[in-house]
Amino acid sequence: MIFSNSRCPVWALVQWCRVLRYGLAAGLDPVKLFRQQSQSGPTILRSVAARIAQRLEQGQSLADALKEFRDRFPPLFIELIRVGEKTGNLEETFRVLEEYFDQVLSIQRQFRSAMTYPVLMYLAAVAVITLLILILGFLGGQGQAITTDPLGLGLSGVAGALTFAAVALGVPLLLLGLLKLAGDRVQWQSQLEAFLLLVPRWGSAFLLLALQRCAVAIQMGYQAGLSVPKVVRQALEATSNAAFTRGLSRAVSVVKKGGTLTEAFQACGGPFPQEFYEYIELGEQTGNLPKVMKRLSHNYAEEAARQLRAAATLTAWAIYALIAVLIILAIFRIASIYLNALGRGMG
Repeated sequence: MIFSNSRCPVWALVQWCRVLRYGLAAGLDPVKLFRQQSQSGPTILRSVAARIAQRLEQGQSLADALKEFRDRFPPLFIELIRVGEKTGNLEETFRVLEEYFDQVLSIQRQFRSAMTYPVLMYLAAVAVITLLILILGFLGGQGQAITTDPLGLGLSGVAGALTFAAVALGVPLLLLGLLKLAGDRVQWQSQLEAFLLLVPRWGSAFLLLALQRCAVAIQMGYQAGLSVPKVVRQALEATSNAAFTRGLSRAVSVVKKGGTLTEAFQACGGPFPQEFYEYIELGEQTGNLPKVMKRLSHNYAEEAARQLRAAATLTAWAIYALIAVLIILAIFRIASIYLNALGRGMG
């Protein structure tokens, strides 16, 4: 969920969960609530709300009505609603979801805030170097510059300036486009988050986010009285991370044969830390697993936010280093040319 889904942004989910929680607590009919959201709710979800209201009027459950939009909503949202509806505890479900998505929204804002200044610095550096290539190319054409290629990359004049700007801006834009495309598709986002587990700094943050979603799903599943196989399936699907879901069938098979929750998660092959297993064992031994998982999910949310800030800071310094290298390269390139010309003149 860090990569915001433009078809279902996190802020819209927070608003939906809050309105639905308040409405259900007041005794309002879900059909009426979704009709209201189709008219006054988040614009991007109004057509979805209208379709859901129509399906509810036809007698479908909310979980069944959401099936049509599985590629639009995060798995955790759909799975917990299914659990809440089966147990008649939708109000509490929407409270938990609101709290979770509010944490995600806060993390997204912190990340964007941390990355704003480095991105502006990068754009400024690209603009300066592009102008330098352009100006030296013009002066070289007038015979007033010793070099027209300040970077030594064969880039000079208008063509060189445009080439440099296209590459310097095009590569980041391409990466952002791919991230947006992945964010708009649940399955792609799952694969992306699995890949990012391998990236230094970022990997630890995305691991914590996946573990947080898993802990929330276990908490809600046990509170709802689901069978252990269903809890395991729901928890792994809620991670929205392919590194965990690849072994889902093995994990479910273990508990169906009488294995413990710890053995099931070990069998799935996901990158669970030892701490996670210890909390699971503690919860099972004390018979208070939902409370233990609730505490653990809060811990993971706080630590994930800290790790994301650290990762954003590291990325910012990497951008600063890239800018410095480009500027220093240009300076040394120009200085060396002028010093060589000066040496030849003195000789």
